[in-house]
Amino acid sequence: METKKIGIVIGVAVIAVVLIAFMGIATGFFVLPNNGDVKKFGTFSYQENATVEKIDGKPVVRLFSTTWCPHCIWIKETFDSTMKEYVAQGKIVAYHWEIDTGADTLNAATTKIPDSEIAIFKKFSPESRIPAFVFGGKYYRIGNGFEAEQDLAKEKAEFRAMIEQLLKE
Repeated sequence: METKKIGIVIGVAVIAVVLIAFMGIATGFFVLPNNGDVKKFGTFSYQENATVEKIDGKPVVRLFSTTWCPHCIWIKETFDSTMKEYVAQGKIVAYHWEIDTGADTLNAATTKIPDSEIAIFKKFSPESRIPAFVFGGKYYRIGNGFEAEQDLAKEKAEFRAMIEQLLKE
């Protein structure tokens, strides 16, 4: 009888580990390298051999989100305010594309996402998961890095660190 209980406990533990691993992969918490070339910078992943995308010599930063996604809503103001600060300083080019409306929340005049931007979203988020962050066409993250901790200050600090890294490259 005792052996049967141990077997059940082990079986439940194995199922739990598999589910945790699956959820980590599905949410982007765990990143599976597709060719052994994927590295980490904070909560972001990147391809070591990728070059930073720039427009007029400035790194390009993007967030792809929707108006209905609670994770997107949680990060929206922190992302937008941080990007507006760096854009105003002339250091970066930034977009915050809301996929469901076509709007760029950083540029009120924009109401349609260009096909080239959709292609970037699909490249970094093939399953169309959001929020999807793409910094310099090199660093990327699906989901928020510090939402579980409810720590927008850490998110902002990481956005700043990412931008400073882009400016060095």
